[in-house]
Amino acid sequence: MKQGIFAAAGALLLTACMLTGCGASAKQEETITSDQMPYGSTVSEDTSRSMTISYDKRFIEDALVEKIYAYYHAIESKDGEALGAVMFPLYHAYQLEELYGGEVDDQALADSTYDAIKDYFGYDFDYSYIEITDMVSKLGESAGRDALVLQLDQLAAEKGEKPVSDDTQRLCELSLTRHVDKKGSGNKTETPDVLTGETLYAIQYQNEWYLIY
Repeated sequence: MKQGIFAAAGALLLTACMLTGCGASAKQEETITSDQMPYGSTVSEDTSRSMTISYDKRFIEDALVEKIYAYYHAIESKDGEALGAVMFPLYHAYQLEELYGGEVDDQALADSTYDAIKDYFGYDFDYSYIEITDMVSKLGESAGRDALVLQLDQLAAEKGEKPVSDDTQRLCELSLTRHVDKKGSGNKTETPDVLTGETLYAIQYQNEWYLIY
């Protein structure tokens, strides 16, 4: 009797497999590789510096991470020279001359940025954790990024130089979240004191990374 039941069950299973397909050989499912997944699907934490930087390594290379670190370290240490060194020269000159009327230099920018954050939280601070939450690098995905490409080419044309886009390998719009802690704490983790909504642009020009803020 049991043999009859098992035989019937086996026949039903075989029929189901013939109709729907059983196992990997019968049904080929589409496989999504890691390079097809959107930014943020995989996250790494770089803790090798004074602040942790969290980002998706598939999209952001080490050389750019170093520039981002240098930018935030320049702010927390109020180092105007270091701040100016990571900025894209063409746009940074325009920024100082046109947007600030020639009345602000790199040191003033570093000081004012630091002081604004210090006043907001009420203490001298260090960055503890920088999270790069999103990155846009393709035409048509960000109006701000696309407008910046045109502006950089226009600035170059005004100086009689060839378009910046001719020697640009990548131009990215980065969204970041910043965590801070009291200066000297040594903390490199997320904290309750957080600033969201930071946008930085990163340009790889003639194989060198620069930032635009």
